[in-house]
Order: sequence, then C-alpha cells, then structure tokens
Amino acid sequence: MPKRIEYIDVAKFLAMILVVFTHGIKECDFVAFVFSFHLPVFFILNGMTLKIENQTFGDFLVKKLRRYIVPMIGLGFLCVLFDLFIKNLLNQPIPDHFVLKGIANVINQIRTFAIWFLPALFFTDIILFGFHRLSRGRLSLMGVCSLLLLGIGILFNNFHNVALVWNFDAALFGTIFTYAGFAFHHQKLSGLYNFVTKNRICALLIGLALMTATYFISLHVYKEAHHHLEMFIRIYKPYYIVLPNAIIGSLGFILFCRGITNPILAKPVEMNLALLPFHQIVAFPIFRSILFPEWWAKIHMLPASDPQYILFAIAMTLFSIALIAVIYFAIKYSPLSAIVNQPLAGFYRRSK
Repeated sequence: MPKRIEYIDVAKFLAMILVVFTHGIKECDFVAFVFSFHLPVFFILNGMTLKIENQTFGDFLVKKLRRYIVPMIGLGFLCVLFDLFIKNLLNQPIPDHFVLKGIANVINQIRTFAIWFLPALFFTDIILFGFHRLSRGRLSLMGVCSLLLLGIGILFNNFHNVALVWNFDAALFGTIFTYAGFAFHHQKLSGLYNFVTKNRICALLIGLALMTATYFISLHVYKEAHHHLEMFIRIYKPYYIVLPNAIIGSLGFILFCRGITNPILAKPVEMNLALLPFHQIVAFPIFRSILFPEWWAKIHMLPASDPQYILFAIAMTLFSIALIAVIYFAIKYSPLSAIVNQPLAGFYRRSK
C-alpha cells in the first residue's frame, strides 16, 4: 500500500474544517476568500495522489467506483434517514414520499447533500485516465486536453447553465484542477515540486504569499461582481480571474499545510467522508435548535464580523467535528464500513 503523504492529509482535513465553518456563517469577505479555493483544493489534492501509470482501465474504474460512488450512494442513503430523523425530532413537516424521493435524488445525484462533488471527482479521474492514454503520458498534451475540456465547460456554463446528472458539469471545470495537482506532483516537474516543498519554512512562506494574493483577488471579485466562486450553484465568472485564482489559492493552502504539517492534524483525515454530508443535516440543526436555541436566537441576526457570531460559528464547528467523529466511528466499525472507504473490521471476519 502506498505511503500516505502527511501534509496532504493535513490539507484535506483543514480544508474540510473550512468547509464546515463557512457553511455555518453568513456571506462575508472571509467566506468569499475561502470559497475561492475550498473546493478546487480537493480536486488538486486528488490530482496530486492520482496514480494512472501501469493500470488497466478496468482496475482503475473499480478503484474509483469504490472510492467515490460507493460512498456517494451509501452516505446519501444515510443522509436521507438522518434528515428524516432530524425533521421528526424538530417537529418539521415531512413531504409525502420523503424517503423514496430522497433515495431517487441520491441515485441521480444532482447537487444532493454535501457529497455532491464525489461523482465529479470520479469523472475527473476517469477523464484524466483517458487523456493520459490519448497523449501517451505526455504531460503537456494532457494539459492541452484539460484546457480544451475547460473551454467546453465555460461555453456550457455561459449558454446552458444547468446541473447535470452525477454533477458532470462540475467535472468539466474540476478536470483542470485535478490536472494541476497531477502535474504539480508529477516526476517531470520534480525540480519545482522539491524546491517548494522540501523545506517547511520555505513552503510556509510561499504558501502564505500565494494565499495573500488569493485573498486580495477574491476580495476584488466579491466587491466588483458581488459573488465568489461557487461550484455548487455553478458560479465561475469572471473565468479568467476566478479559475487561476482558485489554483493559486489551492496551491498556497497546500504549501501552507506543508509548513505546519504534523501527525495530529493528519490523522483525522479519515473523518472527511463523514464530515462532508452530516455537518449540515445533523450537527447544525442539533446545535442551533436543540442545544443552544436561545444563543442562536440572540446572535443569528448579527453581522458575520461580530465577535459573538464568530464565537458561535467556531463552537458549532467544533461540536460538528465531535459529533461526526462519533458517527464516523460507528460506521467504520459496522458492516457498512465500505461507505467510508474503510475495510470491514477484523472481528466480522473471524471464523467461528
């Protein structure tokens, strides 16, 4: 089994913390900054760990189905049940055929729950596998193919902006991000990669510089266009600023994580698949409506910059991590462990 790269695990976990935190607060400059890279960074990290060489398409396809599609369906079904439970708990109205419609939405997977981008990652890997075979492994030609696909994505987004089944529309944009990560970690660019990652202080400083640039660029776009990068609702304009900025910010964040990497921050990366769907449909409603309804009523109208509001958001994020850790380990040590990409626990396989 290939050795895990610690700082990549750190980046995945910290990026997920940013996702949870920004999902729990109002629109503001900080949200615009984080959204400028917080989903692209997952595509780039995916590209950095993507192994294509010396694999048959059949083996590659099976691996990607297990990694992305099994969790998409399994976690999606659990999301429907959790959503039903929370609605009952809070005495909220439940539409007719709620479970059946929820299952159908999970199978179609068009922006359903916060696991929606798993099939987009699946498609980017399959597409890059095809580009790799088509270009016979030549990195430059893979880049040209990825840019041509991005052009198709931009045309589609500009003239027919709809979400496609299994969020294939997101893959049209995500492929260039995944390629960027694949190229950055490729042996042909090992000189550049080693230069910026070998020394932790150097990586930290470069990362901070890139993220600072991303902050000011994203702030400019937010103030001028009144929106930020939002892959969920298909906002990528202005393309010539937002897309390069996403790559700059993602690489900056990854290098920053290289500078601060440590095993404590790397270990919880396993929980990412559980944090994806359950923070919005389970943790947030419980924290706001059951545990601290008076606190929420007191601060929910405050601006996002208010210290009380920020404190509430931090507390809700920490609660989400703690609660979902319990859910994650319950799944991991159950017969359903495959849906969080974990092997079946040993005690299920013991012979009698």
